[in-house]
Amino acid sequence: MTETPGWTSPGSPEAAPGPADSGHRTPPAGTATATAAGPGAQPAGTPAVGPIPLRPLGVGELMDGSFALVRRHWRVALGFSLGFAAFLQLVQAGVDWWIHLNGTSVEDLFSNYLTLPLALLLGTFVTGLLAPVVSAALLGRETSHGTVWAQVRPRFGALVALSLLHLLVLAVAFAAPIVPVLALTGFTAEPLLILLLPIAVLPGAWLWIALSWTAPALILEKQSVLGAFRRSWRLVRGAWWRTFGVMLLFGLVCGLVTISVIGPASFASDLLRGDDPSDGTVALTIALTGVFAAFAKTLTLPLQAVLITLLYVDRRIRREALDLELARAAGLPGYSWTDRPAAPVPGPATPPGV
Repeated sequence: MTETPGWTSPGSPEAAPGPADSGHRTPPAGTATATAAGPGAQPAGTPAVGPIPLRPLGVGELMDGSFALVRRHWRVALGFSLGFAAFLQLVQAGVDWWIHLNGTSVEDLFSNYLTLPLALLLGTFVTGLLAPVVSAALLGRETSHGTVWAQVRPRFGALVALSLLHLLVLAVAFAAPIVPVLALTGFTAEPLLILLLPIAVLPGAWLWIALSWTAPALILEKQSVLGAFRRSWRLVRGAWWRTFGVMLLFGLVCGLVTISVIGPASFASDLLRGDDPSDGTVALTIALTGVFAAFAKTLTLPLQAVLITLLYVDRRIRREALDLELARAAGLPGYSWTDRPAAPVPGPATPPGV
């Protein structure tokens, strides 16, 4: 694959590479555009065959588009995420039970962070798994578990390897500066050193955003594992702050969704535990919280995965005019190479003065 490969849509041959940094171009005259009136109508001149317009998207459109795609393809999106969310919460329940039997109050306070690496691993994997859903939606095509799996299956091993490598890279990036700060704090018994932690997480946070588009590049562009890392790095360059801001804002939205789902269960669990809970009561509260947490994760996991892929597509539209490739793949009139007017054929030369 070249550094700027064309769009590869489900069931379509791979598009030819386009020039790098070609920019967004105006759609050719005579193209089909969305002109329906109503809340979902797109501005005049915007090609669209699905819920997402084929043009650069604003922050609100990216967030609304994530909800719209998951709502429209909920069977596929929630069907895939349910199993991963349930597995994650089973692991979390095991951690909570171990902390209850053998842990300390500090470990209990940070118990949710102990499964963060697993959540990050599953998030990358689900992003790649649902990338074909976004691809099909942009082209106005319906999708199913079978069609998604048909596209992911040849890349399944590469997706697993990428998810593991992505986790390893981020773990090193976060741990390398954080571990010395914690060690120094414990060695010197100086609690103020803990204030260095926000600075220590900056390298990992920066790399997290820079490598956020590895899974879509792997699945949709059929990049190699290392090629997907390079591709994400180069695409995010010049758009890091925008990507960070959108992901942070959407993370807060997903956090509110999680709190609204888990909040009642957490409140009921606190009432059941009391001051001196028995093992049976703790097991019941862990199970109750886990069920609600799995439901919340089933909702938020595909939303965040779809947003990452939409950000990736939006960046390629802005940088490589991917909207034209998508319009051609969708078969919109006026975007096919055969729809372009033929160059005029020169006629016989006319002698001067005639």
